[in-house]
Amino acid sequence: MIIAKQMDIRANIKEFFDMAYNGETILVPRKQNHNVIIMSEEEYNKLNQASRITAYSALLTNRIDTELKIHNKQKLASIRSMKKNWNGNGAPAFSKKLIDKVENLLNKLVIQPEIFPTALGTIQFEYDNSRRDHMEIEIGVSEVAEVFIVKFNGEELTENINVTAEIINERVQSFYG
Repeated sequence: MIIAKQMDIRANIKEFFDMAYNGETILVPRKQNHNVIIMSEEEYNKLNQASRITAYSALLTNRIDTELKIHNKQKLASIRSMKKNWNGNGAPAFSKKLIDKVENLLNKLVIQPEIFPTALGTIQFEYDNSRRDHMEIEIGVSEVAEVFIVKFNGEELTENINVTAEIINERVQSFYG
């Protein structure tokens, strides 16, 4: 990026326009930070297209998360109805306290997980990122959850976090990077 004064632009407008046409961005500082950028139409169109793609991606992500949230609530209703020995190996039924806790979390999570019941009477949140890493958060009645991550290279990490929507949202955001 080149920074040029207004008077330099006026005196050499053709040269600055040629620089912009060849891919250089020119910043023209003005009083009260009413600055102006000079760029080629091609660069402008690229920025505009990137902006449209970002907006579409956000819309699509929001739609997917909304659909996944509905799916998660339906799945949670199924988990709620599971009786003792639901897996045929003596797994406990799920406590109302846990189901209510998970439902409350799902309502507040920015990125919806896939949810699964476990034979330990806990509910597992699972996430996969574009780097092919996998993260599981095991939610129980305790105020602490275990986070287990398997990175694409096979490295495994575990940590404990407090079970609040804020902390889970921060951990998930960090996971997606």
